[in-house]
Amino acid sequence: MGFGAIFVAIVWLTFERGWSHWNLPVAALYFLIYPHLVYWFDFWRRATVSVERRAMMFDGLVLGAWCAHINFSGWISFTLLAAVILNNTMTGGVRQCAGALGFFVTGIAGAAFVSTVAWAPEAPLGINVLTMMSLQLYIFSIAWVFYVQNSRLVGTKRNAEQKNVIFTAMLELSDLNDQVDSFESLVEAALGVLQRLYPDQSFGFVLKDPKVHDELYFATFTPDLDDEQKSILRRRLARVREHLPQGYFLNTTDQHTGSFVFPLRERFDRFQGLLLIQGATLPDEERQALQLLIKQLGTAVANKLLSLELKAAAERDALTGIYNRGHLEAELTEAQNRLKADADDHFSVILIDLIGLKTINDQHGHAAGDELIRFVADALKDICRDHDQVFRYGGDEFVILCHSEDDKGATALMQRVDRQVKDKTISLTTDDGVQIETPIQMSIGLASSDQVSPEEVLKLADERMYADKERWYRGRKRYR
Repeated sequence: MGFGAIFVAIVWLTFERGWSHWNLPVAALYFLIYPHLVYWFDFWRRATVSVERRAMMFDGLVLGAWCAHINFSGWISFTLLAAVILNNTMTGGVRQCAGALGFFVTGIAGAAFVSTVAWAPEAPLGINVLTMMSLQLYIFSIAWVFYVQNSRLVGTKRNAEQKNVIFTAMLELSDLNDQVDSFESLVEAALGVLQRLYPDQSFGFVLKDPKVHDELYFATFTPDLDDEQKSILRRRLARVREHLPQGYFLNTTDQHTGSFVFPLRERFDRFQGLLLIQGATLPDEERQALQLLIKQLGTAVANKLLSLELKAAAERDALTGIYNRGHLEAELTEAQNRLKADADDHFSVILIDLIGLKTINDQHGHAAGDELIRFVADALKDICRDHDQVFRYGGDEFVILCHSEDDKGATALMQRVDRQVKDKTISLTTDDGVQIETPIQMSIGLASSDQVSPEEVLKLADERMYADKERWYRGRKRYR
């Protein structure tokens, strides 16, 4: 468009001053045909290095010659010089602009050498107006190109920053498994990550059995929701049906805001996870980003539940569900370390041995023996306090670890075991399906860290348990 306007001005000036009509085909060739040839040559060539910059240097040479040829007609010459400066500075900086100006001056000198050059900058008003309008349009076009490019850069930067924030949040969610110990802590921390990303929204997470109506297995919400809002949300979420569509709107208030429910694709055993967002509707781009976070949240929750399940399997006795011997050793080590840090933080161990388990297994089958073990484990769990832990130490041995308890407090617990479990008659089912009645016989040993060194507590409890067993056998020699 710029070259076309210059062509019109030169044609006008040619007729105005009575120059040779050879100006017309030469001007048409350069200003109308040549730019398109350069463009298509570069396009079809598909070169990695554009021919455009070399063409701009050539333009500087030719446009300088044209300035001299038209006797430096004011606005036309100024426009040609401005085009050389703008084009080369925009694409190659000061260095390329300086090179192009060198070619421009060379073009003037060449034209002066070939033919007579006069200084006649005056031109008719119409030509000046046309040239000025062309120059303004050209400058506007360049400014518009820069505006569009800048807008794209700003949008790209904003998009990159948003993606970086989303990526950081996804990393935080993926790292939560290693940072928290419990499932509840993981979910609360994950909701905190989401709320930092979307501060104007409130969040909640629930687990529910789709086949059980009006009941939630687990529910937690961000602290900015009050108790009344949480109660309403629990009731509404408990009635949500299975196969919920993504972004289902759950109307919870009479206002323009509500809760959007996003089901997690992962299934956690028989439970379905639902992420709830309380607040105004999110824009489409934020909803798309949220989908990535929801997927990452589902993965984090599933991994945490799996790790807890594996940890429980490693720590628990398969038959009774109580802690096993390996976990006892870890808990004893921790109790010993606490006592080293605080001399008053004592612990006690109660060691229990079932008497006659082998006889029951031999005479009535292992089903009856397993039933006896499970019954005793459940009975001990019911008797123990919140800070006590029950372990299956061996085939017929149990350990109760009393945290932060000296000999006096543990003795009271041992006495309850003696009164409520020992000698209690229970019914067992043999391998043949016959019901038998048998008393629970056991020997018990107690030791505390205020009696011996922490490392010797279990050993002393074991010695006292065997001493109690010997006393029991001395009165019942026929059992031997």
